[in-house]
Amino acid sequence: MVADVQITFLPNEVIEYILEDKSINISDVLNFSLTCKQFHRIISSSNKLWRIKFFQRWPHIKEAYEVEEKQGWKVQSWVQEIQSSVQSRKKLLEHLEMMSAKYYKKHELSHSEFKDLDPLFRSEQGAHPLAYHFLVDELIALIQRPVRSSNLTHKYYAYKVVRYLRQNYLSDEWLRFVQLPPRQQILEYGATLVAQWSQPERRVSYPRISSMLDEIAKQTKNLLRIQVPGHSIFKTPPDVLKLWKTTNIDDNQWSVRETREIMRALCEVMFKQLGFYGNTEMYYSSENSLIDRTLELRRGVPVTLAIVFESVARRLGVRCEPTSFPSHFLLRWKEKYTPPESERSENFYIDVFNGGQFITKNNCPRISGSASCPVEKSTKHSAATAVEVVERIANNLEAAGRQRTYLNGRAARLRSVLELLHLVKPRDNNTILDLARFYMLHQMDLTDLIKVLNNIQEYQDLGTRNQANHLLQMLQDYDTHIKVVQEEDVTPKTRIPEVKFAIGLIMKHRMYGYLCVITGWDPYCAASPEWITEMAVAELSGGVQQPYYTVFTEDGSSRYAAQENLEMAQTPAWVNHYEIGRYFCKFLGTHYVPNEEKSKEYPEDAEVRNRLLEVYQ
Repeated sequence: MVADVQITFLPNEVIEYILEDKSINISDVLNFSLTCKQFHRIISSSNKLWRIKFFQRWPHIKEAYEVEEKQGWKVQSWVQEIQSSVQSRKKLLEHLEMMSAKYYKKHELSHSEFKDLDPLFRSEQGAHPLAYHFLVDELIALIQRPVRSSNLTHKYYAYKVVRYLRQNYLSDEWLRFVQLPPRQQILEYGATLVAQWSQPERRVSYPRISSMLDEIAKQTKNLLRIQVPGHSIFKTPPDVLKLWKTTNIDDNQWSVRETREIMRALCEVMFKQLGFYGNTEMYYSSENSLIDRTLELRRGVPVTLAIVFESVARRLGVRCEPTSFPSHFLLRWKEKYTPPESERSENFYIDVFNGGQFITKNNCPRISGSASCPVEKSTKHSAATAVEVVERIANNLEAAGRQRTYLNGRAARLRSVLELLHLVKPRDNNTILDLARFYMLHQMDLTDLIKVLNNIQEYQDLGTRNQANHLLQMLQDYDTHIKVVQEEDVTPKTRIPEVKFAIGLIMKHRMYGYLCVITGWDPYCAASPEWITEMAVAELSGGVQQPYYTVFTEDGSSRYAAQENLEMAQTPAWVNHYEIGRYFCKFLGTHYVPNEEKSKEYPEDAEVRNRLLEVYQ
């Protein structure tokens, strides 16, 4: 009671300062405001306090607000911002909870099936101006939650929703980027858009990528200060350095000697001190083509390493031109770019994939297994534009997506990169065809692609237009067919005594030793005759006349296993499969709990599963 009396006599500023503490959350502040009129008045009138509480609760969206504030937008009431954020997130979770019931039978969801989410994040449909950032923040938090405390089904659909939101937002960002003057189309930003598109579940921030490049530039200047303390860069005003950071420069900003000094220092910092290198062992890993991962891991493919080098060099007043060869990607550097000096300047090529080696026509080695030096006919190669560099990255990602080395989530990755290629090359018939094949394989809606083909034909020449007409007719025929196919209802499975195991149990394959989780079963082998022959089913003691189980395995694949080849795992563990949440809502260490839809499909399995777990434990 004494404490209550004393705190009322504290100055308002002190009370606010106490409430700003990170250990006090929004609910605590609200409850405190209800204790007396004085506290309610203090708290309700303190916009500063609520702003602090807002970003303590949702720190990852501070960057979005800072961007808007730089453009003149100002929040009038942070209490209302909190209310808007909470309401947006609540509506999102309500949608997530309904998705399994609606889409349980679907492997991939079409864009048209997400349209009911548009009013939640599109400002033109009434959403809060920053609702997109609220929703992405909530989805990523849900995706990153530990599996033991997660609703796996919600997490599974959260990934699909965040991909849809990201692609909508980044498509608009890309259109703004390509409409910028070439001088403002900086490579690092285009590469960031690709990284954000390809990793919707990660918080890939352009300010963070920019700051990492700033740090490499800073280390280069520190080395340069030791090697050449009188270099002119140390007399350059900050506003000029800032301009180089955000703008493609026309020429080197220094004398030939000082430019070479910067280049030597940058190569030493990037390739010797920091250890950036070309990843030859895992060349086709998708993370090598993502600039955030290249900066974090300090390894990549030629194009991402080149973007890092070019971005740092530009910050230091040196121009490097990205040059795309069929077999390699290099940076071209001249001592001078402006005529008439440029006509007499020799082209030097920086091979960032091989430690920053400087090569010319006279000392060019064979690179990456090429039959000849890629720069021998360099006069035919002009500098690549930012859009062309992004297309090169997207092509690398497509090659990575088609690899069968990484099965987990392979279809989702391939779809993502095909849609990225379509964004970058919207009128390319081959890209549309590849994307259409994926959509047809997964029985997805083709309406958007049909609209694209109808719209682009007038811009194409006769031969390309005929190809587009043929493609359009094929898509229209398929679209008509798929719309008359009725969605199958979930038919409950009736157990027979021969079926020993149940869905959700974590198993071990007797022959191959892999862990897996049962997602379904058939009383007898229901595979095709070709599969039965290929898998030598006749050699099994039970042959086809035994139960067979569909299982998710720990390598991300889905398999069909005979009952005699399965046993309950002695040390059950998490089975890391991309689609685990499609069928299961909880992981309890010893087994998975089927979600409502999967339980309806196998209504008798719960009793068997529980009985087996009791006996086994």
